[in-house]
Amino acid sequence: MSHVAGAGQPDLVVALFEASADAILVVDEAGLIVASNPAATRLLGYAMDALHGQSVDTLVPGRFKHHGRQRGGYQAAPEPRPMGRGLELFARCADGREIPVDISLTPVVVGGRRLVGCALRDLRGRAHGRDTLSVQATALRSAANGIVITDRSGVITWVNPAACAITGYASDELVGQHTRVLKSGQHDPGFYAELWRSVTAGKTWCGTIVNRRKDGTFYHEEQTIAPVVADTGVVTHFIAIKQDVSDAHRTREALVQAHRELAARVGEIESLNAQLREQAIRDPLTNLYNRRYLEESIRRELARVRRSGEPLVVAMLDVDRFKLVNDGHGHATGDAVLQALAALLRGQVRDSDLVGRVGGEEFVVVLVGASLAIARQRAEHWRAGFAATSVPGSGGAPVRCTLSIGLALRHGDEPPETLLGRADAALYQAKAAGRDRVVIAD
Repeated sequence: MSHVAGAGQPDLVVALFEASADAILVVDEAGLIVASNPAATRLLGYAMDALHGQSVDTLVPGRFKHHGRQRGGYQAAPEPRPMGRGLELFARCADGREIPVDISLTPVVVGGRRLVGCALRDLRGRAHGRDTLSVQATALRSAANGIVITDRSGVITWVNPAACAITGYASDELVGQHTRVLKSGQHDPGFYAELWRSVTAGKTWCGTIVNRRKDGTFYHEEQTIAPVVADTGVVTHFIAIKQDVSDAHRTREALVQAHRELAARVGEIESLNAQLREQAIRDPLTNLYNRRYLEESIRRELARVRRSGEPLVVAMLDVDRFKLVNDGHGHATGDAVLQALAALLRGQVRDSDLVGRVGGEEFVVVLVGASLAIARQRAEHWRAGFAATSVPGSGGAPVRCTLSIGLALRHGDEPPETLLGRADAALYQAKAAGRDRVVIAD
């Protein structure tokens, strides 16, 4: 255990010396270290008793050239006092590192020897030096972000110039006011209540607040509010770091609006494209599939049923004596007849069937998965239904027409043209046989 030679000190004093959290060195009149405590070993990095007999100047950084003269001046008039008197003090460790310290000197006389007790306190991680507060204050005043300090109740005690620039208030207009002077009314009470609960509990709050400037305009402000907690655990102040993000908010809003408009335009374009696609495959008068699309679809269906083995029947329909309707009642009545037939077919086919207008008064129905018997039954149903349908003619007289229908069942791998040709031949057989009937192709 380190001790002061020949001191005859009581055990209590020795215990306090050994247990002190601060490093303690005892130096004689020649500046030599005669004793040190364990805290000095930990702070300075020297082995136990390695400092004994060393000059205290060993622990002084070389840039403090007048330390020897100052030590001599102190020996001439020793008194308990702190060293440095506002200077930043450093101790040099065994490995050459320098650490900031606070040093207090206490003269003692032991056994007739004049000694000096030097207490060194480690200041690493603490603010130190005479210029520290000045530098920190300058940094806060010069910060680009607004900084507002309030007391525990929310009354403003200090603001920096950036905060004044953001709010439009002068410093003396803000200090002494409650932060609610900036309240915009854009947030509900629950928003502020949650913020207040967070910071008064000692938690840092981060978020965006809409505040009101002195001129009444609103601005968006990103804030970080940090509570200042005393050693007792009590919150004493709040420090708010503020940044005006109004421009960024407006940019984001403009982008969101632009995206909405773009999405609406894209939706319109997609709708128009869908309409154009439909128009490209539809007959404009009846809204049934047109000849081109129907032929393409028949080709696809034939390829599919060849693989699946399903039957497929094509029905070719033609309005009997349609020219007489146009000549006797006009083309508008003729169009009404065709539209009536289209409506009848749409109402009496399955979703899997294909219905199209391929010529003036000529229609095609592709019956997928239907046998020839069922196809004939359905064709007879169309024929009878159409015969019972009338449209207004010239002078209001009802106009009725009949249908001739030719049916052809798919054979093997025949191409669409052959299948359609056989159905068309059956149709003309129906017309040659007196019209208003269904004929099945060979």
